[in-house]
Amino acid sequence: MTDFRKFRKHLHTFLIKAEGYRKKQLLFQKGYSLLLAVFICFILALPFIAHWEIIKFNSWAGNHTGGNSLDQPQKIMISYWLIILVFIILSNFYKSKFKRQESLLLEVFFKNILPNFNYNAHKQIPINSIEESKLLPTYFSITKKQGKIRSQNLGFGTISGKIGNTKIALGNVRVFNNGIYNSLFMYIPIFPHLYMAYSFIRNLLSKDRSNKDFGSNFVGLFGVIEFNKNIKGHTIILPDVLEKRIGYLAKNFQGLNFSRDKLINLEDPVFESNFVVYSTDQIEARYILTPSLMERITSFRKKINKPIIISFSKDTLYLAIPQPYELISLNKSKSLLSPGFFEKLEDEITKTIGIVKDLNLNTRIWKRESFTKSI
Repeated sequence: MTDFRKFRKHLHTFLIKAEGYRKKQLLFQKGYSLLLAVFICFILALPFIAHWEIIKFNSWAGNHTGGNSLDQPQKIMISYWLIILVFIILSNFYKSKFKRQESLLLEVFFKNILPNFNYNAHKQIPINSIEESKLLPTYFSITKKQGKIRSQNLGFGTISGKIGNTKIALGNVRVFNNGIYNSLFMYIPIFPHLYMAYSFIRNLLSKDRSNKDFGSNFVGLFGVIEFNKNIKGHTIILPDVLEKRIGYLAKNFQGLNFSRDKLINLEDPVFESNFVVYSTDQIEARYILTPSLMERITSFRKKINKPIIISFSKDTLYLAIPQPYELISLNKSKSLLSPGFFEKLEDEITKTIGIVKDLNLNTRIWKRESFTKSI
């Protein structure tokens, strides 16, 4: 275990400065998020106000604006948006200051806990790796083009290295699936506005999401890990939310999931109660998911105590862990000076990297060909 007392003492000046920037950025970010939320709620309520209160409103406007009912509301709206603009500018200013301190702190942090790994604050998990994983659903697109990238990753920060003989890369991801914004749904009247309002307010009120994730389809950690079997198709393991909610009826609904491949029923009742499996090939899925591996995946899920999504393709295991903050970064919702801050980060990182040993990925079934070169 790393001696974080020495770590904090050595980097005390950086920690104090970073904590100041963190507090200011969070303050202005919450400020403009709240102001935007109020504006969105006002826009959504406007048709009802216009329907029921238009006569009273016109009377009030006439009495308070000297007959010019548009002058006062315009001034209010201009002032309102100027305040929002100031909050956004100040939030981004302190965010850039915090990011510089964060990079310095994390560079030292990862050198201490993972000396054989490379940390890069400016590198991303490539979007072609994310799409190859097939972990994200796709939507019917109006302008579908061959070879067109249908997603974007706005997350930065990666660590990469080897555990034994197995290569592993983990990175922050914030994925936007272009499919839904270019799908038939967006041609339904009012749907785009309601969808944007819902996404914004959901992130603002949810403990499991951050408002910086507004509009994103997936936020969290993404891993690209060398797998010890060669496979031809895709096998995907998802958290079985339906199973926990509606029991035996869940499989009937899951079988109707048109955005996925064939539903695979396995014989491990504990694994089946926690996960649902889709695959292009039932025989290959059973070849990959041996009783031993299913037990190990269940144990890994229990150990990290977070939902996990896994897929197997070619010579690669893909891992996705949804969470409201970026793991390979400093959690901005917590004070950097709080006891146990870096200890918790070390624990989360080492548990996640432990997937290599937990799933016994260093055991080679045969001599392997080259691992994917996309990372």
